[in-house]
Amino acid sequence: MENVYVMKKAALTAVIFLAVLVIPVFALEKTDVTVRAGRQEGILRLVFEAEESFLKKTNVSLSGMQINVEFPFVFNLKPQKDFNLEISAKERILTINLKEPFEMKVLRLSSPPRLVVDISAVNAKGPADIKAQAEVMLSQKVFVIDPGHGGYDFGIMGSELKEKDVALAIAKDIEAILIKRGKAVFLTRKSDQSVQLRDRAMFANQKMPEIFISIHTAASESFVLYVPMIAETGSEQPASDAYGLSSRQRKYAQKSMKLAEALGKAVKEEFNLNVVQREMSLPVLNSVGAPAVLVEAPSFKIMSYDQKTRARLAEAIIKGISYYGQ
Repeated sequence: MENVYVMKKAALTAVIFLAVLVIPVFALEKTDVTVRAGRQEGILRLVFEAEESFLKKTNVSLSGMQINVEFPFVFNLKPQKDFNLEISAKERILTINLKEPFEMKVLRLSSPPRLVVDISAVNAKGPADIKAQAEVMLSQKVFVIDPGHGGYDFGIMGSELKEKDVALAIAKDIEAILIKRGKAVFLTRKSDQSVQLRDRAMFANQKMPEIFISIHTAASESFVLYVPMIAETGSEQPASDAYGLSSRQRKYAQKSMKLAEALGKAVKEEFNLNVVQREMSLPVLNSVGAPAVLVEAPSFKIMSYDQKTRARLAEAIIKGISYYGQ
């Protein structure tokens, strides 16, 4: 029996010894990351390719004239031959050094999984540029912004994001910009609360807005802009359908289409993503007595929706409203 005990103890010791040797090997295993660079129309595009789960957890940030790419695990960088940027790597962070101030846009694409970083130089603005920017005026004075979902209605769920939270954050960014321009802005909800569609529409009509925009995110890789689907003139419509479309939205139908086109142009310019415009009988749109558009921004896989991305989207929507007024 004593010999058996000694043999078992020796075997257990051997297993533990092997485990100690094997664990560091797996811990140090690196994920391959391929990166390539290309230039087009003044934009430097960096494309990182790796496993989708790896790229989903990768964060990109700015620090002065550096781009820091923080991967979730240690990595093995495989730059293509034409990649001639100054870079340094330490553990999980890749640092890219640039020689002049720049702006950055980050996109997440699938099939195949890619993390795309677009870099463009920031030109110093002279008096003429500042004057031109100041001349982008909004003629409208009253706005209602509708952050979709809320409360127990989460909307689309990501690994770390909820549609209801992103929609509210974007709506508040839009509100802040418009208030700075002296506009009256009303949100259908100001916190994480549940608001029925009928109540949203009633609230909007009480404020008599000149523009109504509902904010959502989508499961697609595109921006989708919804406008009310209007029944043909003379067609019968039940009194309960669309909460009184005939008396409210019908006379704004063409203006809603025009507003959607203007918003689509602006977000296309800012994000260079596909924009789809659709007609749909959505009560929250059909009930409002104002030009009304529901904006569905791309999925969480495509856009990070960090503070900078949300600010860009808010500015693009403001720019779209200015296009509508031209």
